[in-house]
Amino acid sequence: MRMMARMSLRISCLLLVLAVNLRADNSVLESWLGRQSGIQTLEVEFTQERKLAGLKKAVSTPGKLSLARPGRVRWQLGDPPVTLVLSDGTNFTLIDYAAKTARRVAADSPQAARFGMMAGKGFQNAERFYGMFEVAAHRVESGIHQYTLKPRDRKTRGQLPWVFLDIDPRRNELRAMELELNDKSRIRTVFREPRINTKLPDALFTADLSGLTVK
Repeated sequence: MRMMARMSLRISCLLLVLAVNLRADNSVLESWLGRQSGIQTLEVEFTQERKLAGLKKAVSTPGKLSLARPGRVRWQLGDPPVTLVLSDGTNFTLIDYAAKTARRVAADSPQAARFGMMAGKGFQNAERFYGMFEVAAHRVESGIHQYTLKPRDRKTRGQLPWVFLDIDPRRNELRAMELELNDKSRIRTVFREPRINTKLPDALFTADLSGLTVK
């Protein structure tokens, strides 16, 4: 009887230690999330690498992200832009200049999930974050904390099974975000030179759709 009680106590202590360690692992993530509420506008340069199934070499494209809360987003790939994604908080407009097409999708639709992630959806604060994601794994490499996230919503997981974050604890900044899509391809975005809470013109979040086929 005493042996069972001792074993139960040891198991309880072990579970407590594991819980404390898990909480500590998330401290860098939660510190970064705590910073987000003070960000009203953001401009950041990035390099996007897309790894397609069956291709050994990733396709790299420079770009720029601009956002103004609540809801306005501009995600530009290429300079001049090859692809442009705009959001007014209600809809995303996806523009492919090579194909001369534009497509509108609702901001809360599964089809817009990856664009919402790129624009920081779910990262505004810890409450929203834990409502949208489960932290599946954590590791530290060269001082950068890397988190593997699993979307909780089943429909979102159908489009976007996994999200990976690289956070620099010294600067309290997001270094990179990687998305795994349902076709097993991956989009890795490496950020640099963020400019926070500068004034952004309204025209930055609009686009001339003349000459484009709008779907």
